[in-house]
Amino acid sequence: MFESFYEMTATPFTRGIPSHELYMPPELDEVENRLKYVAERQLFAVLTGDCGTGKTTILRRFADDLDPNRYKFLYISDSKLTPRNFYRILLCQMGFVPKYNRGDAKRQLHEEIEIMKA
Repeated sequence: MFESFYEMTATPFTRGIPSHELYMPPELDEVENRLKYVAERQLFAVLTGDCGTGKTTILRRFADDLDPNRYKFLYISDSKLTPRNFYRILLCQMGFVPKYNRGDAKRQLHEEIEIMKA
């Protein structure tokens, strides 16, 4: 409704904005370089920061640039995550049925990662 009034071609501030159309402040260049470093070396990374600092923005852009045939991008956004749910969510995102117990799920995750790296 307001789009036509203001002669907009698209609705602003939606979640569906393509990542390359988002404003990328220069301060996030270093974060992107570190994420590339992690991906190239098959490492894990945890990105933390205050609300509104661009964490989701940089992750969306970074994930969109990854070759899906070479990388599997896993994303968890939960500040109250338990260890059991951490393993469960990662295994589910990888397409596996997680073992129930935390220790078993942890071993399962490590085994599946080693298989993927081979």
